Amino acid sequence: MKNILIIYVFLILLSGCITSLDLEHDNNRFLLVVDGKITQKEIPHELLLNYSKSYGSTSTNPVIGAKIKLVDGDGNFEEYIEEINGRYILYGNDLQRSPGKSYHVEIELSNNKKYSSTPQVMPEIMKPEKIYYETVMIEETTDLENISSKRYLNIYINTPVIKNNQNFYFNWRVDHTYSFAEISCHPLKPAVVCYIKRKFDNEDVKIFSSENLSGGMLEGFRVASVYLFPDWEFYEKHFYNVAQHSITKEAFTYWETVNKVAQSTGSIFDTPPAPVNGNIYNIENPDERVLGFFEVSAVDTIRTYTFADDLEPIAVSDRCSRLYYYKSIGDPACCDCLTIRDSQLERPLYWGYLHEE
Repeated sequence: MKNILIIYVFLILLSGCITSLDLEHDNNRFLLVVDGKITQKEIPHELLLNYSKSYGSTSTNPVIGAKIKLVDGDGNFEEYIEEINGRYILYGNDLQRSPGKSYHVEIELSNNKKYSSTPQVMPEIMKPEKIYYETVMIEETTDLENISSKRYLNIYINTPVIKNNQNFYFNWRVDHTYSFAEISCHPLKPAVVCYIKRKFDNEDVKIFSSENLSGGMLEGFRVASVYLFPDWEFYEKHFYNVAQHSITKEAFTYWETVNKVAQSTGSIFDTPPAPVNGNIYNIENPDERVLGFFEVSAVDTIRTYTFADDLEPIAVSDRCSRLYYYKSIGDPACCDCLTIRDSQLERPLYWGYLHEE
């Protein structure tokens, strides 16, 4: 009890130094946090439901036992399936999702509290026209004030941004996947190829509004920078997947605010999610503060890939070199690539293509 009192007094003193977030307390939990989105794609869509613990904390309490449904403008709905740890999945496309139609999400918690997102009309799909890359050297200052030079691969796109005289708003989500081939270490175990997916977890959200752009084309927009380390991850085929989301103006304003918060706190992931009011509200108590955003967007994906030779003059090493066979068999990944984090044997469907229709 004494420790709780000390922490409480500390938070009161701290509140004089930072902007108050007016966190509401409910059964020893803080604010409800909603993080989800839908697109027109007929794939599973995820919604995460948590309670935040405190400002500045990176941990959350998952909300279980909730009933969630996606509702269109005509009142038709499809229910989410609860997985684990506050993760809810909308499978398939029983409720047809298409541009020009309105959607919102309704949430009922086990304590009978009911929440809803504001309805959003799904924007039109905008297909990017070109994706390309370049390698750059960037000097960074270490904690010891030393200068370190690091190589990055910058990813750029060209895309139309205006259709039928209407402005568009975008955000981009980027991931990259590389292949890794084993060597034959055992006569009874054939060598296989693994595929390893990586996400960008430390960058701000890339957003854009065409409102103040003269002309209808956005060119040379950098959507990601890939740190070329460890270099062996780039020895074999390495795909870069850019999902271009056409979003609502409401969503653009939300992410713009999140980015501003990130600039003062270091990253949008330092206080997940950023303490920004979203589009979720308590149906019976609209004054209750709820964090997060439910996004309705239309998406098109464009891809490119590299091999080691494409990154010259950077020297990319072969982790499992056939020239140093006995050294390679001492590396567990060379004999069993599934020991690499997030690796799988299933080859991505897009592996032989550059653009997903």
